[in-house]
Amino acid sequence: MISRSMPVLRAPPLVFALLVITTPLAQAQLTDLTQTPNIEKAGITKSLQQQIGAGVGDALTPGSSTFIIKRDPARSVRRGRQLFQRKFTDAQGVGPRTADGVGDISSNPNIGAGLSDSCAGCHARPRGSAGAGGDVGTRPDSRDAPHLFGLGLKEMLADEITTDLRNIRAQAISSAQTNHTTVTARLQSKGISYGSIRAFTNGTVDTSSVEGVDTDLKGATIRRAR
Repeated sequence: MISRSMPVLRAPPLVFALLVITTPLAQAQLTDLTQTPNIEKAGITKSLQQQIGAGVGDALTPGSSTFIIKRDPARSVRRGRQLFQRKFTDAQGVGPRTADGVGDISSNPNIGAGLSDSCAGCHARPRGSAGAGGDVGTRPDSRDAPHLFGLGLKEMLADEITTDLRNIRAQAISSAQTNHTTVTARLQSKGISYGSIRAFTNGTVDTSSVEGVDTDLKGATIRRAR
C-alpha cells in the first residue's frame, strides 16, 4: 500500500486574526427589533406574535411550529433559540413575578424569586447557549439555575411516554365497551411501569392505581426550577 500525505494549507496569521475579529459573538439575550429598532439591526427581526404564529398546529398549518419543523428543521431550531434568548416585556410576562413580589413569603416562596426578562437570563452558560445557569441573585437568597443540556430529548421522551400510556387507555376503553366488561390494563412504556387503570363499559376510567404520572397520563421528565 502506498501512503501519500495530503498537502496542508496554511493561512497567514493575519487571516486568522481577521476571522476572529469579523466573527459575530453569540449573544445570550436579544431584544425585539420591532420594539427596539437600531442602526446595527441587532436583535430578533420578528415580533413575539409573529414567532408564535399559528401555535403548535400541524404539518398542514402554515406558520405553526409543526409546519416549520417538518419543512425546515434548521429554521425551527433558530426560532426556538431566539425565543429562548428573547427579552420579554412586562406585558408579555417578563419572568416569575409572582404577586409582584408582595405577600406572605412563608406560604408562597415564589414571591421571593428574582426577576429575569429572558430564559437566557438564568440559563446562559456557556455564553449564547441554552446551558447551565450561574448563581442567580434572588430575593432574599440565590439559586443555581439548572442546566438545559439535553432537555429537548427528554421532552421528546416524555411525549412518547404520554402517547404510549394514552393509547393503552384508549384500547382499554374500547375493549371494555366491545366486550361489555370492566378491563384492567397495566400502564407500561420504555420498560417503566406506571401502575394500572380500570376501564368501564360507560367509557369512564378509574385512575386511582396510576403511579409516577398524573391521572391525565402525561409523561414529564423535566425538572423545573423553583
